[in-house]
Amino acid sequence: MNVRLPMLIVFSIFLYFFFVQIHPCLGQPSPLLAKNEEGVHQKEDSREGPPPDIEEYEKAKLAKMKRNIGRRFLTVKKINPAEFYESPDDSARRLSIKREKEGFVILEVVQNPLGTMNFYQVKFDTGQIGYLNADGNYLEIKMKEGGLISIPRRTGAKKKSFGRSNTRAVEAIDLVKNHPTPAGSVEKRMTNEKGKSFPYPTWRYEAKEIGGKKFRVFQYVEERSALPFVRTWTVDLSTGKVMPENRAAKEMYR
Repeated sequence: MNVRLPMLIVFSIFLYFFFVQIHPCLGQPSPLLAKNEEGVHQKEDSREGPPPDIEEYEKAKLAKMKRNIGRRFLTVKKINPAEFYESPDDSARRLSIKREKEGFVILEVVQNPLGTMNFYQVKFDTGQIGYLNADGNYLEIKMKEGGLISIPRRTGAKKKSFGRSNTRAVEAIDLVKNHPTPAGSVEKRMTNEKGKSFPYPTWRYEAKEIGGKKFRVFQYVEERSALPFVRTWTVDLSTGKVMPENRAAKEMYR
């Protein structure tokens, strides 16, 4: 018994080394199993999102569309008209454009619920909200066909010029209001008359540029027992000179 036990141990060790040398793959994972596991991991990774090149293309396309936000157009019904939709959810629901030419501005770029189509959300001058196809260069195609006409944006210089002109008009009106008469300034005289027979007279001013820094100022007056009438002055902002122009205005200085 004591002799057999050591012999069995030696024999077992011999068999182990013999099989390991002949079959070195024993004790290692199967190459086929490893390949299958790698394929499963690749499939799982592919489910996480689109390939990087497609994702970059979509980002570039969206950026190109968003550059049109804020642009103004005219849609023309008779010349290859563009199609507008009431909602990006249903392309069968067309938006009815009543006038022959209708202006609109692009507000935003949106997608349909499935994320398969892009649309420009637009606001018409009538207040209607509509949706215009934004895929496949549809906007540029309709411009070439004459169905859409681009309207240039107003420049900052024009806005600045308008603001400056408006400021000068207010300055001209203030010069007339403060111009002295025998009974005080023009505005004070009007206020005193209203205090005597409230709520009349009522009046308002308007100024129009007539060249250079010269303005014509109008005072529209309504009295209780007389027909409405207008007083006019010419104002030179370069000198601050105020001149009553018509008979009604001149009577205030007598």
